[in-house]
Amino acid sequence: MMMKIDKESSIKSMQKEFNSFYPFLKVEFFKRIPSDQPLYKADLFSISESRKYLNGFYDGLATIDISRKRTVSEVEKDFETLLGLSAHIYRKSGNVWVETTLTNDWPLEEQNEEGKQISSHFTDNKKN
Repeated sequence: MMMKIDKESSIKSMQKEFNSFYPFLKVEFFKRIPSDQPLYKADLFSISESRKYLNGFYDGLATIDISRKRTVSEVEKDFETLLGLSAHIYRKSGNVWVETTLTNDWPLEEQNEEGKQISSHFTDNKKN
């Protein structure tokens, strides 16, 4: 699966496309910050900032491979290398989104399946 990103793409459209393939994963994009610094919601790109940033960063078409066997770290690195975006992938765990930092060597398919299992278990327990 390939995500094609062009000058008309936005952060929101990239997130929506990614989530359509992996409903128990989400990708967030942060302004460049040193890797040893914690991420905060304030570091997220706003929609208007993202459009301006993407238009200034590249001219043309970028393609990000989000195939099932690619790892979280590979995909995050592609966003950084090709678009200059600090991307972080999160997995659904019940009602919350957790960072995949400790499992970033897992393939996207495995991450999504884990999110599905954890979330369905959480939903099943709420019914009881």
